Amino acid sequence: MNDDPSRMKRKVQKLGSSTFGVSIPVEWARAHDIDKSDQVILQESKNGESLLLSPERSPNDEEETLINADLLENEALERALVSQYVLGRQIVRIEGSEPLKLSHHDGVLAAERRLMGLGAIEQRDQSVTVRCSVAPDDFDIPTLLDRLHRTEASMRDDAVTALIDGDTSTARVVSKRYPQVEKLYFLFLRLLFTTYQNPRLSQDVGLEADLPIIGFRSIAADILSMADAACEIATIAQEQDGTPDEATTERLEALRETIDEAADVAISSVKNRDYEGIERANDAFERVDDEVESMNEHLATARPEPLLALQRSVVLLERSARAAENSISVATDLTFRDPSVVDG
Repeated sequence: MNDDPSRMKRKVQKLGSSTFGVSIPVEWARAHDIDKSDQVILQESKNGESLLLSPERSPNDEEETLINADLLENEALERALVSQYVLGRQIVRIEGSEPLKLSHHDGVLAAERRLMGLGAIEQRDQSVTVRCSVAPDDFDIPTLLDRLHRTEASMRDDAVTALIDGDTSTARVVSKRYPQVEKLYFLFLRLLFTTYQNPRLSQDVGLEADLPIIGFRSIAADILSMADAACEIATIAQEQDGTPDEATTERLEALRETIDEAADVAISSVKNRDYEGIERANDAFERVDDEVESMNEHLATARPEPLLALQRSVVLLERSARAAENSISVATDLTFRDPSVVDG
């Protein structure tokens, strides 16, 4: 007996000399407004072992989602709006039984600052309606992933430069760029979830139908963590006294460059999905390990100033490298989803 209502067994019937057919559950058809003679879309998975059935017509993207303002305000309302944005909601109405308070408007404004394409379209005493103007086919997920990675990488490079030069202005700019990374991160998640819910959009955003949503979400979260590490290094650069000597600077720059190279190769291996790229990424992170070990030995023996700032920064750079290295696992999973890689 099948206890999972989402799994339905159907008998295959022969409809003609070269055609087979199965019936569609009437509840599913009604829920998606499908009637006799309507068309549906069948998409084959990457490994060719399953078919995904979806309505030809898109669901009503303009359907409104309601948030009860009596229960949420300030940061809680902001988090709720972020959640609805990531889930792909197009229109969200915040409504209460009484006139909205300043704390409600503050929560809406905070969400608008964090989310790309979100803005208020209607305001009344007891409600505010916001709409996301971003369409799934406005962006390409691999390109957006690359943009997210490049933005984080530039933050890391500038943070290390600020540490080496004692440049507090550059360090402050690094911190101010974090909201840009966060916007790209939430937009990336929105596209992932929207495509997962509407698989026919996969080609529009540059992915195959059987979307590996968990892997891509993991990579985006790791990149956001790396941006956090860059901000922490920038903060250290603003607070430190003095700058490192020439020998220490050379080692620090070598570590930064090695991490940059390794992260580039890791992200590339995710997009290209070839085993040779994965091997190059593994080799690159072995070089990162060597550079980290060399830097730590130098700090322990030479004890250059500002020692504490340098030690903390190396820990953060290593943490950033470990986050980037997680992409290799995702790339491996994606690569071996292709039967030709295993058979070859």
